[in-house]
Amino acid sequence: MRKELARLVGLAHDRELGLYLSDLEAHFRDWREGSIGPSDLSDLIHEFHDGSARAVFKTYSLLKSDQLVARAVGIGLLKENEVSEESRQSLASLIDHYREAYQIDNDDPLSQLRKKGERETSTDSPQE
Repeated sequence: MRKELARLVGLAHDRELGLYLSDLEAHFRDWREGSIGPSDLSDLIHEFHDGSARAVFKTYSLLKSDQLVARAVGIGLLKENEVSEESRQSLASLIDHYREAYQIDNDDPLSQLRKKGERETSTDSPQE
């Protein structure tokens, strides 16, 4: 299970960092199109480094592998079918915690990911 957790932590890290890099990429597009200047772009790069990138680094440095995988499933970075049944059962209470109690700011890209997961879950549920 340890190898699986390590693999899933790496996958979740790449996906989470990728979400924030996609936002930064949009600012590069704005700069190329002339809607922001080089100084503005430089400030945004600095904000990314000191904000999102640092937060991702801290999260993946401070939490244990089982917590990181449960968090990733709970907030939608990983789909449940990417995690073995054994690991899902072992992490079930942690996954529920992150799904129910983990707070994400509305303007954070992770909140969009969570909302997408909630929409998919609600469309998968049978209608009464």
